[in-house]
Parts: sequence; C-alpha cells; structure tokens
Amino acid sequence: MSISRREVLASVLGAGGIAVASEMTADGQSNQADLEAARKALEPRVLSGSDLGFRIDRIARDGVPVGALVVRVDGKWIAPQFQPALRRAT
Repeated sequence: MSISRREVLASVLGAGGIAVASEMTADGQSNQADLEAARKALEPRVLSGSDLGFRIDRIARDGVPVGALVVRVDGKWIAPQFQPALRRAT
C-alpha cells in the first residue's frame, strides 16, 4: 500500500494547522487573563491640574501648535486612548 503525495501533503498541512490553532488559543487565553488583571488594577480615577498636558509636536505654518493631549500616570507622560461611547454624567 503506497501513500500518495496528496495524502502526505494533507497530513502535513493538517498537523501544521492544528499546531497553529492550539498556539493561537493558548496565546489568546493568556492575553485575556492579562487584560482582565490590567482592567482590575486600573480603578477609575480623575486626573486634573498638573496631571493633564498638551505635548507640542510641531508648529503649523499658521503658527498653531500641533500635538496631543497627554496625562501623567505614575510620573510618566502618556497619550491616552479615548472611549468611543458616550455616558450620562451623574
């Protein structure tokens, strides 16, 4: 009984696909756990005053500053990501 090239190729591709799928599932589960831990660690808090800033990246031709809003978290200035959803102020 001989094995055809098609059967060998199908076996190799099938095994490779299973290996890739299992790796992606393992990565997804560990990343999901990391995300949950990060969400729990970051409690909602209000930043104000010296914790808010505007980083000037350049000056436009008309003299208007171009840059980004930044916040200070643990002594480091970072550019925040804004939530796309609206919430009712309470």
